Amino acid sequence: MSALLPEHKEIKAALLSAMDQIARLAEGAGMSTLAGDLRHVRIPKLEEERFSVVVLGEFNHGKSTFVNALLGAPVLPAGITPTTATINHLVYAETPCARAVLVDGTSCAIEPRSLAEWVTIDGARTKEVQYVEVGWPAEILRDRVTLVDTPGVNDLNEARAEITYNYIPRSDVVLFLLDGAQALKQSERAFLEQRILKRSKDKLIFIIGKADLLAQDEREETLRYCRKHLQQIIDNPVIFLLSAKQALTTGDLEGSGMGPFVAYLRRYLSEERGRVLLDNASADGLRLAGYLRQNLGIKRRSLQLSLEELEARVARVRAELVGKQHTLRQIQGRITAEAEAVKARVRMDLDDFTAAFCAALPDEIDRADAADVRKYLQPFLQDTIKSWAEQEGDRVAALLERLAEEIIQITNENVQQAMATVAAELGPADTQVELTVDTLKYDVGIFAIGALGTGIFLFVNTFVGGLLTMAAPIIAVLVHGRIASQIKAQAKEQAPEVVRRACAAVAPRFMQIIDDFAGRLSDFVTAAGEALHRGISEMLDRALAERRMQGMDIEARDRELQEQLQVLGTIEQHITELRQRLWTSLGDSTDSPPRSAS
Repeated sequence: MSALLPEHKEIKAALLSAMDQIARLAEGAGMSTLAGDLRHVRIPKLEEERFSVVVLGEFNHGKSTFVNALLGAPVLPAGITPTTATINHLVYAETPCARAVLVDGTSCAIEPRSLAEWVTIDGARTKEVQYVEVGWPAEILRDRVTLVDTPGVNDLNEARAEITYNYIPRSDVVLFLLDGAQALKQSERAFLEQRILKRSKDKLIFIIGKADLLAQDEREETLRYCRKHLQQIIDNPVIFLLSAKQALTTGDLEGSGMGPFVAYLRRYLSEERGRVLLDNASADGLRLAGYLRQNLGIKRRSLQLSLEELEARVARVRAELVGKQHTLRQIQGRITAEAEAVKARVRMDLDDFTAAFCAALPDEIDRADAADVRKYLQPFLQDTIKSWAEQEGDRVAALLERLAEEIIQITNENVQQAMATVAAELGPADTQVELTVDTLKYDVGIFAIGALGTGIFLFVNTFVGGLLTMAAPIIAVLVHGRIASQIKAQAKEQAPEVVRRACAAVAPRFMQIIDDFAGRLSDFVTAAGEALHRGISEMLDRALAERRMQGMDIEARDRELQEQLQVLGTIEQHITELRQRLWTSLGDSTDSPPRSAS
């Protein structure tokens, strides 16, 4: 049964028909990849009205508790210790159930009461999991709503954080959870400003949690503060202040602030869900139709050239592609070299820090009281190493971010230059078709969120805790002496060796993070190059194949392509009109939920 309003059902049917027409045109043009994308991904999603609500925020901000409050039961492990380590899909089911989809592609049923083993950082089975799907009889999940609980956006595990970033562009609405006790930290503002595509910002609804920890005047000040700063990033941000813990433990939805939010979300799902689904579908339809238009335009242009001239122009385009591939390989070499330089810098900095710290320790121990040495030496060592690692992490982050920006710019310039060559050689002469790189830029932009944002953000947001977890067993100074001289002598003997061993344990993790980041950046360049080469080569191959067909009536084929372009233009105009109807079919009120991006 459809969850859409009647006027949205009509637009949905029209959009499905338009997408089917685009798919048939793509099939007729030999563009099987494009047709397959429409038939197997875009059309089924719209037909099934699948709607994804993603809960996002930094780790230990109470996301799982918030999800549990929405469900009305303690479904997911939550609390101080059990930080979520996996993506969790919450879907409707008449009776509680759960299954784990594993990294090898298989799945297995699990007991809902044993979820902690599969979804938390300390869980015994967590590393095997790609995501966990939990079925629960919650009203908020009816009508094909999927609620997605994610690891923190600054999670210390890069693989988990990368999954989180990849979920953002594919979501229909994002609930961004802030901590009322420290709302909208600099790291959160940086994430919103730098790591979320503009298209995704329009999906955000902000939840300020842990309101039970704030006095009334503090609540009002927190709301004012968040609204002021969020307005600098997002137009008319929607914000709720609530206590999920209070709602879950007492059932008091109104007093906890959960009631107004749930009412808002229900209205969003009943009134705005259709708009969001249909707006996203229409945007996809227009983007894919534009890609088809480019290909049809190139085919038509190829008919206006002699076979010899066409082959010569295609050869020039292919030469340009080969040159760009060579350039991209050189870029990958630069990435490797720059990463090695950063690693060398870290090794040198670490050696300097270790030597200086070890040299200063004896005097520090001599100046301290023996009782304080016994009590505070170990935390002093750990805090000093932590402070250095944080500062070094910031320096490394700046170096890698600067490298990433340069590489992305160079890669996009190469893509644009190649497309400009295609446009110059094969762009339509007497039609209104224009070759652009919007499709590739869109796909590359989505890819970059997962490939690049994760590594940079992890550095900036104190991955040091994970480093020190590795070194913690080493940072143990065992002082057993009873008199001051014995205590200090033992401390001066043990402490420098402890520091050297702890720093040696931290170093490989630094190297691994830099290597992983460089690998993702290199993968980005490879993906962009392959997408460029594959897309253009397909166009060239099809144009040449048609032109070489024996006995082909060129004039008749040109008329056929012109008719296809006219039909496509009519479809595009129809989708544009349908999209406009989405936002005029119901009057927009000042307190209506945020729109999807246009």
